[in-house]
Amino acid sequence: MTTIKKFEEKLRDSKYPEHIISGITAILATVPFAGGIASLISDYIPSQRELRLQEFTENVASDLTSLKKKINEEYIQTDEYAFIFEKCFKGAVENYQKEKIIAFKAILINSLIDFETTQTEKEYYLNLVDNLSLLHIQVLTFMASPKEYLDFNDLEESVISGGFKTFFPKVIPNVNIEIIKLAFKDLYNYGFLNTDSSIFNTMTSSSGWSLLGDRVSKNGRNFIEFITLK
Repeated sequence: MTTIKKFEEKLRDSKYPEHIISGITAILATVPFAGGIASLISDYIPSQRELRLQEFTENVASDLTSLKKKINEEYIQTDEYAFIFEKCFKGAVENYQKEKIIAFKAILINSLIDFETTQTEKEYYLNLVDNLSLLHIQVLTFMASPKEYLDFNDLEESVISGGFKTFFPKVIPNVNIEIIKLAFKDLYNYGFLNTDSSIFNTMTSSSGWSLLGDRVSKNGRNFIEFITLK
């Protein structure tokens, strides 16, 4: 029995509504890339990736079920959504970092319930998640919602003390501060931050939490909101 068939049977034995299951299995069977996603799953995904994809599929089905009243069911049948679906599943297979997997899942779900974000914007955000490093996403997520970021990573609020150069190595450990500054600069150049990396070397009268303020631009917040599930 192929892996794709195992996934289909597991979903059909689950508690999820039939239209959710049918939508997922239909797209899994028909979306073309590298010979089809079914071929991708059955032919060359190692066991660890297979488990990751299985968990991702089940989480997506669960979230779609809980949000079924908000879903645009017509959009799920379109080529536009099939493209997003394909790219997000591929992203979930190729990335092991939890933040990226969560982002791909959020894009899959939010694409079906967000009626204000255009298709072009959705694909732009998807491309960003695919191409930005985990460090970029961590920096922007922290700057947008520092307390939530600390909670997610089991960090105490007390780590936010002193200047950027002091607390960032605690917020994102095991990364050289110069590399963090480069990621910060990239996000500024994308227009997602309204403060450049010179803040790391600037002497100010403020410190700690008062330094964070509102340093994420509207575009940056729109991006973070779209790759985050409420």
